[in-house]
Amino acid sequence: MLRSRLFWQLYAGYIAVIFTSTIIVGVLVSRQVTENSLNEIHHSLAVRSELLAQIAKPYLLDSFIGQEPEPSPESKPESMPDTHFLSAKASLQQTIVQLGKETGSRLTLITASGIVIADSQESPLNMDNHGQRPEIIDARDKGFSITSRLSQTLQQRMIYRALRITENENVLGFVRVSLPLSIIDQKLALLRLIVLFGASISAVVAIILGFYFARRFSDPLTKMTEVAEAISQGNYNRRINVQQRGEVGTLARAFNRMARTSEQRMAEITTDRNRLAKIFAGMVEGVISIDQDQNIIHINQAAADLLGLSVATCINQPIWEEVRIQEINNALEQAIKSQGIVKTQMRRSSEADDLVIDIYVATLGNSDESDTATPDVENSGRSQSDKAASVGAVIVLHDISELDRLAHIRRDFVANASHELKTPITAIRGLSETILDDVDMEEGTRREFIGKMHAQSLRLSSLVTDLMAISRFESGHHDQSFQPTDLSIITRQSAAAAAAPCRQKQLTLITDISDNKINVNGDMQALSQLIDNLVDNAIKYTPTGGSISVHLSINNGAACLVVKDTGIGINPEHQQRIFERFYQVDKARSRELGSTGLGLSIVKNIAEQHGGSVAIDSQLAVGTTFTVTLPLSVDQ
Repeated sequence: MLRSRLFWQLYAGYIAVIFTSTIIVGVLVSRQVTENSLNEIHHSLAVRSELLAQIAKPYLLDSFIGQEPEPSPESKPESMPDTHFLSAKASLQQTIVQLGKETGSRLTLITASGIVIADSQESPLNMDNHGQRPEIIDARDKGFSITSRLSQTLQQRMIYRALRITENENVLGFVRVSLPLSIIDQKLALLRLIVLFGASISAVVAIILGFYFARRFSDPLTKMTEVAEAISQGNYNRRINVQQRGEVGTLARAFNRMARTSEQRMAEITTDRNRLAKIFAGMVEGVISIDQDQNIIHINQAAADLLGLSVATCINQPIWEEVRIQEINNALEQAIKSQGIVKTQMRRSSEADDLVIDIYVATLGNSDESDTATPDVENSGRSQSDKAASVGAVIVLHDISELDRLAHIRRDFVANASHELKTPITAIRGLSETILDDVDMEEGTRREFIGKMHAQSLRLSSLVTDLMAISRFESGHHDQSFQPTDLSIITRQSAAAAAAPCRQKQLTLITDISDNKINVNGDMQALSQLIDNLVDNAIKYTPTGGSISVHLSINNGAACLVVKDTGIGINPEHQQRIFERFYQVDKARSRELGSTGLGLSIVKNIAEQHGGSVAIDSQLAVGTTFTVTLPLSVDQ
């Protein structure tokens, strides 16, 4: 047992907790005891000073009035006041000395002018004026004061409490009570020693008890580990001999029951696993198997992911509680009634891609006949006695969302392509028919029509070229023989080709291209098309008098191409879709400028084919910036 790592981990943790708790509790208790002791000392000084003030006040009051009342010549002799005053002062001194001995403190009575008239440890005649003592100054302003300082008379550190005595807002004098700080420090040290001794005793007792309880707790767990290891090796005869009660004893007994039934359970699990192996063999789709009570007995991870379920929590649960999809439940009910195969489809729309799942439900029977479940739904009218008894059903879920999305994209592509192709063809046909029908058409009009036909044919050619390019890129059949290519040369060539259109439209073309080689691994023709499309797009949508800048550099270890214009800009709501095929923000303006709606889609495809990306930053009436990032060639 002493070699058990669990025991030493528990015991070490227990000791750490005990020592930490002892230190924390000891510090807190020591601080609290010290604070309480100081409070008691302050309270004791306050009580003593109040009592001393009550004793001294009559004398101070007489002293304040004039030390004694003015005698009349008839009643007292001339020497009576002095004799009475000295007698009262001597009596007060004796009283204060006696009180000082009984209370174990030093008591001092001081007049308003600072003269000491009584003290429990020194003769007032030998004491100097106390009017400038710190405690007397503070008491004069605040009413009372507590100060710790070195006593000039006794030459030791003392704690003083001075109390101001007043009558009708007139200061009569002060009383002062003091104790040596050495006595207070001795008491506090003794209290701290008692606390430390008690905490140490408690820690030692707790450590001894911790050893016992850690051993009592870890011993059955160690035995369980040994038995579990034996069972894992196929020895089902081992048992745990634990006499403890409570959770540990209950766990040990449950462990023994588990060991007794493990062999039987293993046989059942093997049978179920073989049946599942036959069902799931070759299945890559989501599969759910239910029993005759429609409880889920098996579900693979693909089905759990499609339905948002947890494989661990839905086993042996009714399928209608775990799967809240009407199409699946309806198909299951129909399959059970017909004892056949039911096929249906589930479609869910979302802000992203739609989810489309083909659902197949087939019942399972315990008959040896292979036609237990027949796909002939017309035979569902047969009586149940003509069919094998059902032992459950299998639900197969085939996610065709991607196929459906591709089909939708294909339909949209065909529709958009047909529409874009039809527009120039219709224009060419209409213009040509007009020329053919009007033999007497003026030469100027004829040349104008022929020019329009030529422009439409160029648009048609550009559209067909872009369609072929994007089809080649997206099909993955384009040539992948990339080689190191200097992107700076291609960029300069594209900028030079764009100079003439910029002059024609009165646009300022600014180039900032690195003089160093910027090699990327790619196709020169495709990269040239990428740059040409971005520059051409900037020229089309920048009004006369604007500017276009082309910047190429190396940024963060990658080639960075930035094409910026001062054009009309793009609304933020359109920026996310600007790279879609045939997507145009202003279709009328785009057709007027000869845009096919495929240029930016081609740019994105080329960038991604080269392992890069393209980003857009645009503001309405300010301009647009396209940034293309491409990885450098390894020999850059």
